Amino acid sequence: MLSLLFFSSVLLPAELDDAIKAIVATYQSTLDALGRGDAEAALRMDTDDWTTRVVGQQPRTKQQNAIYVRQNPKGQALPPGWTVFWRPDYEHQGTGNGLQLYDVQLKGTEAIVLGLIGGTHIEKIDGADHEVWQGSHIRDTWVKTAAGWQRRIHEKLTINERMVDGKTAPADR
Repeated sequence: MLSLLFFSSVLLPAELDDAIKAIVATYQSTLDALGRGDAEAALRMDTDDWTTRVVGQQPRTKQQNAIYVRQNPKGQALPPGWTVFWRPDYEHQGTGNGLQLYDVQLKGTEAIVLGLIGGTHIEKIDGADHEVWQGSHIRDTWVKTAAGWQRRIHEKLTINERMVDGKTAPADR
């Protein structure tokens, strides 16, 4: 009975699990489209009223962003080998290379997605190997539409952040 209680506490409700799988797949197919140079397929991920907000910058609309995506779709793609993946609790499970989603809050037909976008490498610090991640924290708001899950708001919460072994660290080290 104890093991049943333990496993039920770590399993996700089916609706949330389905949303996570669909959102991860949508992010990945969008990145794959960018890698192929298919800007139009990549732009379908976002709703027509999509906006992006980056700390310290003016918000941009989908129409403003589409200019950059259409000019150089491959320049918008993640580096080769980077992927989209679900890995909650990065402080204990570690970070990876790409777009790592670690929290999804489902509220009806809206999902708030928290993630890390960046890369991880091993670095010697004070004579010991440490896992170092550099990138940004993001928060995306998704809505469930007739076409499936689409992103409505993209927020880059940090820029050039650095974490050592899952803990925030000074960027200048």
